[in-house]
Amino acid sequence: MKKINNNIIFTILITFSAFSFSQDYDEGFLKSLPEDVKTKLIEANTDKKEKEETQYRRPSTFIEKPFEEESDRFGIGIFSMMQTTLMPFNEPNFDGSYILDYGDVLQLQLVGQKSSISTLDIKRDGSINLEEIGKIFLSGLSLDNASDLIKAKVNTAYIGVESFVSLVNVRDIQVIVAGNVFNPGPYTLNGNSNIFHALNVSGGPSESGSFRSINLVRNNEIIQTIDLYDTFVRGKSSFNTRLRSGDLIFVNPVTNLVSIEGAVKRPGVFELLDEEELSVLIEFSNGITNKADKSDIKLFRIAEGNVIEINIEDIKDLNNLVSFDNDKLVIREYPFRSVTINGAVKKPGKYLINQGDGILQLVNRAGGYTDNAYPFGGVLENESTRLINEMAITELHQSFVQAMRSNLMSTSLEEGSGQDSIMGLMADLESTPVSGRVSAEFDLEMLENDESKDIKLQDGDIITIPEFLDHVYIFGEVSSQGTVRYSSDMDLKYYLDQKGGYNDYADQNAVFILHANGETVRAGSKNLFVNSKQYNIYPGSVIFVPRKSTNAFVATQSAQAYAAILGNIGVSLASISVLKE
Repeated sequence: MKKINNNIIFTILITFSAFSFSQDYDEGFLKSLPEDVKTKLIEANTDKKEKEETQYRRPSTFIEKPFEEESDRFGIGIFSMMQTTLMPFNEPNFDGSYILDYGDVLQLQLVGQKSSISTLDIKRDGSINLEEIGKIFLSGLSLDNASDLIKAKVNTAYIGVESFVSLVNVRDIQVIVAGNVFNPGPYTLNGNSNIFHALNVSGGPSESGSFRSINLVRNNEIIQTIDLYDTFVRGKSSFNTRLRSGDLIFVNPVTNLVSIEGAVKRPGVFELLDEEELSVLIEFSNGITNKADKSDIKLFRIAEGNVIEINIEDIKDLNNLVSFDNDKLVIREYPFRSVTINGAVKKPGKYLINQGDGILQLVNRAGGYTDNAYPFGGVLENESTRLINEMAITELHQSFVQAMRSNLMSTSLEEGSGQDSIMGLMADLESTPVSGRVSAEFDLEMLENDESKDIKLQDGDIITIPEFLDHVYIFGEVSSQGTVRYSSDMDLKYYLDQKGGYNDYADQNAVFILHANGETVRAGSKNLFVNSKQYNIYPGSVIFVPRKSTNAFVATQSAQAYAAILGNIGVSLASISVLKE
């Protein structure tokens, strides 16, 4: 085998590197090369990387724009950032249509009989200078056209030489962003920038600026008007024109802001042009939803100092109505309610129901109860009720605080026992999660026979149907807290006896019974064991024996606190009982 000349190897490697600049060389591959070839290859690769680094500038610094108030105007959120440094905006992806000009830097690599890598700056006259070829004027040519021209000149001057042209550094341009823009002023961008880049670094149109009328002014002439809705709403590219130094991007004032509310997919405030009808609002809002009541469409308009209401008989009539500034279009939404049913029903989950539907309709839609369901312990939770209960517990807590501060209480509480009791109840009130349980009937037969007992559900309501509970819970001042298996016809005394009866701290005059349906009964009597049969006990009932107090105020307040705490405990127990063992 003939020995291959080192120059041929170098030429082959340079050709390969022209197509794989981004690849690092394998160490084993480098060791296999002659020393002089390896050195030249490493030097060429290092030189290439240094030249490439100038192409990708350090990115500009951006911060989130400070909004004085929330805006429903479409598009404002798109320009949520603004540039805070003077570094040129970096957008390094260039295609062959990029127009060259003064300040751009090319790299020319020759491979073949003549091999070299040279950096070529485009001078002020728009030319580059090639050895043995002379000046080539490139300013105003696209990158593709300039590359073809250079290759043609090289092919004419040299025989058997391939040329490769790449853009390694992009000129900076200075433009002015003016008018109704968030942060107007001069900006330095790279030569590949378009109007969107300029708007982005300046924070975009202000609240008073138009998204649909943005002018690109060059040499005192408007050469393009941009409608950002074409891109953001219709998905059309509007940014094909590259900027040049001295360009002015002017954001015109907005003249016609119209809002749409109700049964549409993207409600908000949109900008309409003077000649556009209100029907385009439907397009801008992504169309109406399937909850829309097309027979109830209203237009609110300011006319002669008054707000007038216009009924739209047919949605097609919007095609014939020209918009006015501050118009508001409201498309009524059918009052469906989204509710949830969990637990012992055949098809638990979230349901969309009609206004006026109640527990009976929801349970039927969920397939009815399972065989082990315990409707008596059903829980209906409502958000409005939860907020009311939360306020009630807050007020109760505040009454304890005020009592602690009062002179009337301070003397009697210094002994310690009353104070400890109040502090413990205050802690329990604060830590108890608040429920929005509403007293409700879940017996389907009773609901069918008496419609008045069928509570009408509200949006966001949650129903939990527990499984049958075969035990009773005993808490508080008893010898042994815990559960007792339910036995029919057994009274209160029986269940307390099963847990060892009262301890020495029990308040036997204020025993609380919380039933699975959420009702709380206070069984208070010194002869409780004699009269205990008058208090019904059901599966899932909670019996709570509080600690006695010698302070009358503490005893009174405690009764309210215990009722609130027990009510929330009952909801938790119902939810836990849903879980399969």
